[in-house]
Amino acid sequence: MPYLDVGYGHQLHYESVGDITTDVPLLFVHGGPGAGVSTADKALFAGLQRPVVYFDQRGCGLSRFEQRLNGNTTEQLVEDIEKLRNALSLPKLILVGGSWGSTLSLLYAVRYPQYIDSMLLWGIFLCRQQELDWFYQHGASQLYPEEFQKFMCQVDGAADSVAAYFDLLTTGSEEQQRAAAASWARWEAVNSFFDTDEATLGRFAQAESALPMALLESYYFKHQGFLPADYILRHCQPLQTISVDIVQGRLDTICPCGTAWQLAKHLANCRLYISPRASHAASEPENFSALRTLLHKLEPAA
Repeated sequence: MPYLDVGYGHQLHYESVGDITTDVPLLFVHGGPGAGVSTADKALFAGLQRPVVYFDQRGCGLSRFEQRLNGNTTEQLVEDIEKLRNALSLPKLILVGGSWGSTLSLLYAVRYPQYIDSMLLWGIFLCRQQELDWFYQHGASQLYPEEFQKFMCQVDGAADSVAAYFDLLTTGSEEQQRAAAASWARWEAVNSFFDTDEATLGRFAQAESALPMALLESYYFKHQGFLPADYILRHCQPLQTISVDIVQGRLDTICPCGTAWQLAKHLANCRLYISPRASHAASEPENFSALRTLLHKLEPAA
């Protein structure tokens, strides 16, 4: 397995599919932070002719680390993409990412617009405090009150649920950490799909995937993503010449549609496609269909 040493004891796992020397590759930027690249993620790219590069961000997936949170900030994740681009000698990238993957893609493009061919994003998340408050305090709670009550029970109704979860995930007993991670992951899964079932929610709550995601998300979100207020919207100028396609679920209760609409209004070369009956996940049928259509439009000429 190929790994890239990025410092602070972190080695990123990456994988390329297809010949990255012949065409501008798609670089998949996964969500979370901490979700890692999954089999479901790869299904989105099945059968494409354009090469694809996958990588697991610091502290998750198949990437190696000495301490998961040490040297793990948004700035460092952005620079990791640049280190990977350099290591693979790629002149240009097509960034593809959703949710936190859209955040990181936009931040990289703001910093390094000269290396971006185009972007395909979904579930737009700008990591602003108002978005975090919507999902972890008061907003989505009004749509799934019974599930939000379960989520809050883990931290005894703490005023700052994100900070309380982070404390529990870092100082609690092993049993408490596993229970907190399962609860955190369940709340996210409930909101990821328009229609789901207990079996799906149970898969999301499995400790192997739930623990790194819950820990990294609560860590990042406790620090507002290590970003100044409204950073992306205030730094959109480098993005004006980049072609950006956005697929957004109308019924997305994690990253509400208004954020995607607001970003699209700030970009000169952006097209927003709203899926009327889809929630957050790329695997939602309407989101998946729209993303596949757009990916096929990015295929290299025969």
